[in-house]
Amino acid sequence: MSGNMKAPATVAAVKPNSGWVDFTNLADFTLNGNGAIFDGQGSLAWKANDCAKTGKCNSLPINIRFTGLTNSKIIGITSTNSKLFHMNVLNCKNVTLENIGIDAPPESLNTDGIHIGRSIGVNLIGAKVKTGDDCVSIGDGTENLIVENVECGPGHGIAVGSLGRYPNEQPVRGVTVRKCLIKNTSNGVRIKTWPGSPPGIASNIIFEDITMDNVSTPVLIDQEYCPYADCKAGVPSKVKLSDVTFKNIKGTSARKIAVKLICSVGTPCTNVALADINLVHNGPEGPAVGACANMKPVLTGQMIPPACTEIAKPGP
Repeated sequence: MSGNMKAPATVAAVKPNSGWVDFTNLADFTLNGNGAIFDGQGSLAWKANDCAKTGKCNSLPINIRFTGLTNSKIIGITSTNSKLFHMNVLNCKNVTLENIGIDAPPESLNTDGIHIGRSIGVNLIGAKVKTGDDCVSIGDGTENLIVENVECGPGHGIAVGSLGRYPNEQPVRGVTVRKCLIKNTSNGVRIKTWPGSPPGIASNIIFEDITMDNVSTPVLIDQEYCPYADCKAGVPSKVKLSDVTFKNIKGTSARKIAVKLICSVGTPCTNVALADINLVHNGPEGPAVGACANMKPVLTGQMIPPACTEIAKPGP
């Protein structure tokens, strides 16, 4: 690419999950952006976005969609002010994204930075993400994913999920998130599943070597995730979490509860491990604590704060 692209600022409904710029069904493809900017001009769309009331917001365009790519590389592009998600990676195999930029203000609603789903062997290596939702979100059907050297914030952190909202979701297996810096976000690294969900699987997930700087909930498993109050509260999630590790996570928590682990009472988590955690909180309510519900983690190494000294409750 040479130069930048700018989308129309007007807000027009599009067919669900469509994109402004689409790359579809390509093999052995390289996009070298040379720092190119895809400007979605989304500020008018954020004002019109009523996701929080309706739970539906997919009639706005995604800035850039990569669908059905195989053995491909995406290098050196930036998405700014997307109307909805910035980048969507779907049904891809062996795709590497390097040197990616995402830039939108905190008030940009539902602007996930990079969403990856139903893809095998994706590598996201090097990204700076500032947005109004998850910096990186990992959807169903993701296998053998590496996320490395991502700077995240402002935003909602790096998330597996949400999972379990729809029937027939595919398993998530083999996710590694490492060497990331998360700063001034509402969450750090988290896994979120809906209550009352159909059966699902998320396994072999590791978050390691993560630095937190003023993050509201640095470490979070939330199997009672209910953002729009339209879920089956009180009905356990049936997404089975297993072999999940949080390792060498350090820094500062903006809230007292620095580690919050809520597993499903109906489909219990198995082999959730905490290793070498050092998260401090310097607020008037006292030092950081760890809270758990329906689970008992496997503990190794340093543990600041001590794990599971309180019972975790749903909600922020």
